[in-house]
Amino acid sequence: MVKLIKGHLKPYLFKIMGNVCFVVLQIVIQTFFIMSEMKKIIDYGVNGSNMDYIWRSGGKMLLFTAAAGLCTVAASYFSACVTAGAVAGIRNDCFKKVEQMSSQDFDTFGGATLTTRTITDVTQIQIFLINMLRTSMMVPIIILCMLILIFTINRILFAVLLVSFAVTVGLLIYMGGAAKPRFELLQHKIDRINRLMREKLTGVRAIRAFCNQQLEQEKMQQANEDAYSQAISANSRLNFLAPVSLMIMNWAVVLIYLAGTQQLKQKMVSVSDLLLIFQYTAYFINSLAVVPVLVNLLPKVSVSCRRINELLDYEPPVAAVESREKRREGITSGEVIFKNVIFGYSGAAEVIADISFTARAGKTTAIIGSTGSGKTTLMNLLAGLYRPTFGDILIDGISTRELDGDYMRSRISYATQRVMVFQDTARNNIGAYDDACTQEQILRACDAAGFTEVLAKMPDGLDTVMSQGGMNISGGQRQRLSLARAAAKQAAVYIFDDSFSALDAKTETCVRKNIKELLRDRTVLMVAQKISTIVDADHIIVLENGRIAGQGTHRELLEHCEVYRKIYETQCYSQKEEL
Repeated sequence: MVKLIKGHLKPYLFKIMGNVCFVVLQIVIQTFFIMSEMKKIIDYGVNGSNMDYIWRSGGKMLLFTAAAGLCTVAASYFSACVTAGAVAGIRNDCFKKVEQMSSQDFDTFGGATLTTRTITDVTQIQIFLINMLRTSMMVPIIILCMLILIFTINRILFAVLLVSFAVTVGLLIYMGGAAKPRFELLQHKIDRINRLMREKLTGVRAIRAFCNQQLEQEKMQQANEDAYSQAISANSRLNFLAPVSLMIMNWAVVLIYLAGTQQLKQKMVSVSDLLLIFQYTAYFINSLAVVPVLVNLLPKVSVSCRRINELLDYEPPVAAVESREKRREGITSGEVIFKNVIFGYSGAAEVIADISFTARAGKTTAIIGSTGSGKTTLMNLLAGLYRPTFGDILIDGISTRELDGDYMRSRISYATQRVMVFQDTARNNIGAYDDACTQEQILRACDAAGFTEVLAKMPDGLDTVMSQGGMNISGGQRQRLSLARAAAKQAAVYIFDDSFSALDAKTETCVRKNIKELLRDRTVLMVAQKISTIVDADHIIVLENGRIAGQGTHRELLEHCEVYRKIYETQCYSQKEEL
């Protein structure tokens, strides 16, 4: 916890010092000027019946109070600046870490817990910091000053206050430590709620289509009840901290008043000193009331810091990490070679095994197979979204393990199965926010993907703002936008992962022909379910259960590959019929 917060507070050292200075100045004014002035009023004004002195001292106290108020405002400003900056830094680091993760690393955590750690856990740190800098920082200073001042005036009353304070602190430490595991479990419950919420939002159509609204409501209600019960359990112990600690300290005040009265009767202490001690004690008790709030926050922020540190300190498996500096050059033609590649998702058996093939520049290499055969997994491995368990992938003779991830992906254009449309203009969606992508490239890509006719119907053409998820266009139009985005990028390798599935036969044929002509000098890998999509590919790879069942052209595979022939027959083509 200290490491995380300390690291992000360093840039704000000057403002922290300013905050500390104004907090100390506020306490000094409150203690040594305002309270001391009250003692002088009694000693010199009341006892001496000197009204002029009382008025002068009263005026000074008003000025000191105004100065203390200004110090409070200044300290609040500095604490707000420090808290906002530090929390923004932590959240930014979390976002950068998630952005740099491969899909394999992302799967290790899960989207729900990453969301909770980046938002909820960081918010817990924000609440802790603002309380720490504004109020909690004053507590140790006030307690130390009050104990020293009371000790110099009356050691017996000091002993009563010290014992009560020690008992209270011991109770706070014990109760706070006991509550920490409960808050850790509570965060896991919140992770589950976030996960369920994501499922409901992304799968709302499927839920309604199968009339499962009641079931999903029950699941969410159960998750909410679990979180509710855990929150009650975690907070139940801490809820006793404030009343118990105040009860102990109030009994200490009663004892101080009784002892002080007896000492006053025996003339062991003056009236002004006793009143000053009472003031110091009241200030002490009021400050101590903040401690239960801080102790309440500590278990929560400790758990949150641990979870954030887990994210920030996460490193990929040692076997997949190269210590040497990654290469940021070397990809020109884009020839791709898979060498005995084996891969399996975390917690699952091998998805692909012993995959070896070459995709040459200027050629179209197609991959076909049944659902779950590993087609998309191969493309994810090539794009660096996952790391092979065994074997190697070469681009222009360079292992992807040696290439910098950002550089490698800058040389690969990928049209994924699931089309992502950003809430921005069509221009930025197709150009992918790349300043190097010119208007000419975008228009040429739109022509090739058949998206030009879609733009013609839009009110502002390329400057039309797309709705979130592309809900203002159809599924086929979204897929053509994705094809245009992939074609517009200047890359060495182009991947089309089942990117023609939503197009009708006529449009698909036209778009494939245009894209093949546009990318004739590039390395093109095309994943498809339909043989009609890849029939004219230069090289076709057939996958079955994660292994290569055959390689060759369409005619060669019809003659020698039984798996390909069965797919061909299943798609209602006779063996004698030409596509």
